[in-house]
Amino acid sequence: MFTLAVMLARTSRRATSGTLWVLWALAPAAGLLAPLQARAQAPTDGALSQSLWTRDTLGGEWGGFRSALGQHGILFDFWATGFYQDLLEGAGNDDGDYNGRVDLMINGDTGKLGLWQGGGLHAHVTYRSGDLQGFRGGALFPVHTSGLLPLGSKDDVVATSLYVSQRFGDATRLMLGKIDAIDLLASHPFFGGWGTDRFWSLPFVAPPSGVVPPVIMGGVLTHSFAPYALTAMVFDPNDQTTNYSFNRLFEDGVNVSLGLSWSGELAQRKSGAGITATYSTAEGTDWSQVGLPPGSQTTTNQGSYNVAVELSHVLVESASVPGKGLGLYAKAAIADGNPNPFRRSFVGGVAGHAIVPRRPLDYFGVGCFYYDLSNELQDAVAPVGSLKDEQGIEAYYTLVPTPWLQLSANLQWVNPANGASEQMWLGGLRARLAF
Repeated sequence: MFTLAVMLARTSRRATSGTLWVLWALAPAAGLLAPLQARAQAPTDGALSQSLWTRDTLGGEWGGFRSALGQHGILFDFWATGFYQDLLEGAGNDDGDYNGRVDLMINGDTGKLGLWQGGGLHAHVTYRSGDLQGFRGGALFPVHTSGLLPLGSKDDVVATSLYVSQRFGDATRLMLGKIDAIDLLASHPFFGGWGTDRFWSLPFVAPPSGVVPPVIMGGVLTHSFAPYALTAMVFDPNDQTTNYSFNRLFEDGVNVSLGLSWSGELAQRKSGAGITATYSTAEGTDWSQVGLPPGSQTTTNQGSYNVAVELSHVLVESASVPGKGLGLYAKAAIADGNPNPFRRSFVGGVAGHAIVPRRPLDYFGVGCFYYDLSNELQDAVAPVGSLKDEQGIEAYYTLVPTPWLQLSANLQWVNPANGASEQMWLGGLRARLAF
């Protein structure tokens, strides 16, 4: 735990100055700096009376600064996470190591900012450092998502989301710009979490589809007509993590995704179902023609798809927190397998929130995944090595002694895709601090 504390301290110091600069830069842009400074010097009675151990963030109101920003339409979440992971059994370097990550999410209400009604300005800024790697033991998927994402060099500050939103009535919302795909799963009780919350492994954080990059550039349109919701997405097929311009957008093709979801009750328990189909016009490697021997040529194949079905059902309702409980979640998908590297996949498990007696803030999850890799890809690799399907199990428990501090223990078993690697066990510890 000492190493986690050290990591939190190091990453927080290096990112705090940039974070404060962003927040203070927003204020004068809206002509608010003087009122914010005055309010910050005179915090409200509610901010003063709020207990350190019961408030949502360690910094509370930041001397009135947070609430002053909120009154003018600027809300933010700022947290730092430290990780420690060790390869308990398996091939490769079994030394334990640690790393850290800092996240800042900003949401602005354009109406309160004096711009236009119904709109929003959104940003997600991330900084990560440390030597703990995302990949271990021959696994195809990262066992530590925050050790890989956001893509690019560590010790860099990256804006993975920079987009504008607009609401049309109460049922329709449009998002345009650069969007971190994992941000779209922020409120999901099982998937998502960026690796700083809930699961560590990528198949649970953001189940790979072969047609959706980590960060997209394009548009997302959602329309709700209870109990159903429609989602349409159009975006560039390439990852946009380090891109901050619209140059060469859609030059390599276009990806289109359509989804229909239902939310209601089954057996008087909260339930949900959805289907999403995504198609990409981009060219990819034709695995059936790939040439690994020297002097051979590799051809491409155009067009790839993924169709996924997702189900959820609350098995046991929480006795202390309405809307929470022990839920069952599953996602199954099929894909073309060429050029998509996947043929079929399944990710599912259970997650419990406010279900442990006398621990209303604690939560946990247990899940399994199976990815059936493309037969053409496996045949292409066969002359030089063995590539098999990958499967794994992960379990975590998060202890929440106070709303601003989360302490997690994690255990993973993975049967890696690399046929030369043996099955592996990994253990991890994580501490997340909300400021």
